[in-house]
Amino acid sequence: MNEIPAGQDGIPAGIPSVLSVDEFLDPQATWRGSAAANICAVLGRPIEHSLSPLLHNTCYQAAGLDFTYVRVEAGEGAEIRRLLENSSPDVRGFSVTMPGKTAALELADQATERALAIGSANTLVAQRDAQGNAFWLADNTDVDGVTSCLEDLQAAGRIEFSGARAVIVGNGGTARPAVAALAAMGVSAVTVLARSERALNLQELVTEFDMEFSWARFDQQPVEEFCAQAAVAISTIPASATEPLTEALLRAQSVIDVIYDPYPTPLLTAASARGVPHSDGLRMLAGQAERQFELFTGRQPAPGLLWKTALSRR
Repeated sequence: MNEIPAGQDGIPAGIPSVLSVDEFLDPQATWRGSAAANICAVLGRPIEHSLSPLLHNTCYQAAGLDFTYVRVEAGEGAEIRRLLENSSPDVRGFSVTMPGKTAALELADQATERALAIGSANTLVAQRDAQGNAFWLADNTDVDGVTSCLEDLQAAGRIEFSGARAVIVGNGGTARPAVAALAAMGVSAVTVLARSERALNLQELVTEFDMEFSWARFDQQPVEEFCAQAAVAISTIPASATEPLTEALLRAQSVIDVIYDPYPTPLLTAASARGVPHSDGLRMLAGQAERQFELFTGRQPAPGLLWKTALSRR
């Protein structure tokens, strides 16, 4: 079992903070001498900022599991393909961040229904079928991350989401799993706030989940009205872009800001000052990592450990 050095980023001693694809695939690489029998990794570009190694390695150590989690700089489809085709049998799974989430779904052998509906995957799990043949399964645990935020709000603020309306700010990669999470909580209508008609990119997904769709530009008058009718407003855009919308968003019964840099964001600081129930990107990060931990290891992490670990480094 590899001890995690105190004060570092969760990468065990002897392993570089970021590995290249070639370094990860090289069975003779020196870093493997410091790794456990089972390997997982987060893929992305840039990737050196990722908190995932800290979260996963802390949980592996707490559970007494012979696993090591590393960072690999890989964002292009060709790089992800190389990893899926050439990784050794000790590789149990990959977390995938931007810009590789679409490629992760396309390159996997199988995918969950929610990953297919969302159109991207943040998780690739090494599997074997009944005949012992290896394959890669794609999933999107960002849904679990947003769900953990919604459940936190429901418990702390006594907010009822079933049959309610919601607002999503932005139409990018995180907005799509947010739609799926809202549907799972029973939300009946979603309004997307965006800079342009690109908000319509979410219309098909919202209606596929049997929710009513509407949209508005950031600068339109109905924005405050939509927020005032919402059980929750979820911001998926950078903190600086959210600031002009803060007053409108705080009219919702609760708010979620998926951004965790800076932490807390101006929106969350304002929500706290007003007493508006709120949840944040660190809880989302922990929530999606909890499900990944289960998929990679077949075990459940200690309750609350990932959340406490995420908070400890901000």
